[in-house]
Amino acid sequence: LVEPVQSRRPDFQPVEFLQELRAITEEAGSLLIFDEVVTGFRAHPRGAQAVLGIDADMASYGKVVGGGFPIGVIAGKRRFMDALDGGHWQFGDDSTPTVGVTYFAGTFVRHPLALAAAHAVLTHLTKEGGQLQATLNAKVAAMVGELNAFCASVGAPVHVVHFASVWKTTFTEDHPLQDLLFAMMRSRGIHILDNFPCFFTTAHGEADFAAIATAFRESILEMQEAEFLPRRRETASFDAERPPIAGARLGKDPEGRPAWFVPNPDAPGKYLRVTA
Repeated sequence: LVEPVQSRRPDFQPVEFLQELRAITEEAGSLLIFDEVVTGFRAHPRGAQAVLGIDADMASYGKVVGGGFPIGVIAGKRRFMDALDGGHWQFGDDSTPTVGVTYFAGTFVRHPLALAAAHAVLTHLTKEGGQLQATLNAKVAAMVGELNAFCASVGAPVHVVHFASVWKTTFTEDHPLQDLLFAMMRSRGIHILDNFPCFFTTAHGEADFAAIATAFRESILEMQEAEFLPRRRETASFDAERPPIAGARLGKDPEGRPAWFVPNPDAPGKYLRVTA
């Protein structure tokens, strides 16, 4: 819904649009449903709803709830969820559904292994709190800033975009053999499906981040050497008033040149360079 509108109106603000949509649905008494299959638990424990500051009526979640096991979740406010399960009732006593139950089924509905995995995942997320997402997302933001700074420094028409721990390589120009970038990264041990988004998790360590960044830089340089990508060096002044990412602090690199840094989530009091 948002993307087609934004293509016609560059000044379109998705957050403001969604907030207006929330107000309209509340006034009309209709449901606002969020698809949190990708965003749920990734950006924040409350998903995109927390990032946007919107409280949806219902939300859907995917296999992340079960740590990859086949499971899906529909969650929401009681007055809507009661239509599915009949309201509060339980086996073993004389309680019964207060409203009619909606029949639904599936191959893995209530599967014991999937439910056990979901219990473990949700317990872990609850225990870790929002710091789990904040730490991971800070690492991703630092890596993305580093890669974009590198592309700018060598004049490569490549730009990495990201949201939370999701990131994707994009090309700012079209070149016939540009997709060879992904093959060259695979030759260096990093598999990225061509032009698809990538997902970092808490299982990725510092060595993984470093390996990806190294393969990316080496592949860009090889592409330019083979003239599959252009090399356009641009001299740009350092703008101390415009940090590349929110929360970045101004400092100096080892050569004494101005650079941007973000706090290192794994080393209190230390910083990671994100651009130059």
